[in-house]
Amino acid sequence: MKIRSTKQILLALIWGALATCAAAETDQTGPDVADAAGVATDAAATKEAAIAEALANPLSSLWIMFAQTDITLYDGDLLDGLGESSVVQNTTLLQPVMPFQLTEEWKVIFRPVIPINSFETVGNVDISTGTVPGVTGVDLDRETGLGDIVLWTAFSNNYKPPLVWGFGPTIMLPTATEDQLGTGKYSAGPMALAVSITDNWIVGGVAQHWWSFAGDDDIQVDTDLGPVTVDRPDVNLTDFQYILRYRYSAKTNIGVAPNVRYNWETDELSLPVGMGFDTLVNIGPLPTKVGAELYYYVQQDDQFGPEWQLRFYFTPVLPSPGWSKKPRF
Repeated sequence: MKIRSTKQILLALIWGALATCAAAETDQTGPDVADAAGVATDAAATKEAAIAEALANPLSSLWIMFAQTDITLYDGDLLDGLGESSVVQNTTLLQPVMPFQLTEEWKVIFRPVIPINSFETVGNVDISTGTVPGVTGVDLDRETGLGDIVLWTAFSNNYKPPLVWGFGPTIMLPTATEDQLGTGKYSAGPMALAVSITDNWIVGGVAQHWWSFAGDDDIQVDTDLGPVTVDRPDVNLTDFQYILRYRYSAKTNIGVAPNVRYNWETDELSLPVGMGFDTLVNIGPLPTKVGAELYYYVQQDDQFGPEWQLRFYFTPVLPSPGWSKKPRF
């Protein structure tokens, strides 16, 4: 009995020693593992904040695919005359943003705007510019397809926040697959942008203007009296996108960036006001900015113009090719 008790005591001492060693090892390695996890978390948060900061700058070196969907409610006297209520127009804009370093000091940002339109309208009503000519058809008809592609190019001198700005040409091409989905004109003009980016606010704007210089002079319209050929309206259009966002956090903004338009052909102003938000999330390996905005048009064309607009956007950050960051000249 004594020998058995001694063995039991020895085994108890051995197990106690092993348990003490294990506990000591855990106490030594536990904080290191926690520290490593904390460092990794901090590094990820820092990277996300840097990406969010770059996304706030329209002239950054990020390559992105900006996708935007506008759902717009149209109303006006033209619809009332046809005995119709409001109609819904849909536009999805695909905008790949591709910056290239030209020299050590200058870079260029290519941003084609590719619209996919689904418009319910009457003949010869140009939704792209808001132009409503004197002769129109009498029936509503929905058309869906490609609209007029806009190519704008901004040159920037590597400006850093808080103030960044750039300038360049903008061109509108008559790529619409249906007459009602575009202008039928080649148009061009200047563009410029300036944005102030601080810790609390993003304030600025993007201005573009187009004059038509070539394209279709007339269009055939189906009316209750039969086909009628009328003049195709010229393009003389100003678009100003004002940007006003409060930086709620490093990744989340509250504010708006609507498009204000003035049609010099008809002397009509479209002025939206509203509110929205955007935030940075991770979808798989891709950092992605998502957001939504709601607008009410306080000024519009009384004959046929927008009244409400709901906007969604989705902007994944793409891997930038290394050659785009190397000066070409």
